Amino acid sequence: RRVDAHKRIAISMSVEALSSRVDALERKTWGSSAGSGGDGIAEPLRRARRHVESSDCYSSIWKHCPADYYDLGLEERRKILSAHSTSQLCKACLFENKNFKPNEDGKKDPTNSQFYLVVVQYVEEVNFDKLSTGLRALRPAGSTRFGPKYFDFRQCDEFEKLTGYGHNGVSPFGLVDESIPIVLCKNAQNARPQFIWMGGGHKDWKLGMAVSEFVKGLGAIVVDASDPR
Repeated sequence: RRVDAHKRIAISMSVEALSSRVDALERKTWGSSAGSGGDGIAEPLRRARRHVESSDCYSSIWKHCPADYYDLGLEERRKILSAHSTSQLCKACLFENKNFKPNEDGKKDPTNSQFYLVVVQYVEEVNFDKLSTGLRALRPAGSTRFGPKYFDFRQCDEFEKLTGYGHNGVSPFGLVDESIPIVLCKNAQNARPQFIWMGGGHKDWKLGMAVSEFVKGLGAIVVDASDPR
């Protein structure tokens, strides 16, 4: 029994040592332990990063930002991210279609989803009429296409539960509910260079990548759904 007890202690110590080495490697890789009170990398950040890496987004860049990032204007944020233009800065907003009715077969359908995560530039705002028109056009003209009033979008209050991310930290990658379609407002493709920044899974982390890899990696729906502010 004493031998077994010693074995358990040795195994426990080995696991703790391995865990410490993993934490150290993560800090070295990320360049910071922000995201969980300085004790390591928070799970939402891991989840977002795993999704980015598995999606072959080779242009991706992670940037740790100061705590007062959201107290700054767009130009100051641009400088922190070393972006060429404020048009490259985007945010992800979760919207719910209040008129949603599931398909008869009960299957998930990106043309008819209760929730949509819309990625829009900060210099633009979502136009719900355009968003509705763009989503309706995903179905061929005829009996299966929804009527003009089918989509009635509202900001979703349960974004933390559905995305797994907190305020100002929502990333399009690594959503808890993987069935939520990702919509990219078409005007974001006009950013030069075609590289955009978005939430990285924590309010202090931002994720940047080429627009083409964003669309391909997420299977994003590109819709003309925004207007200049």
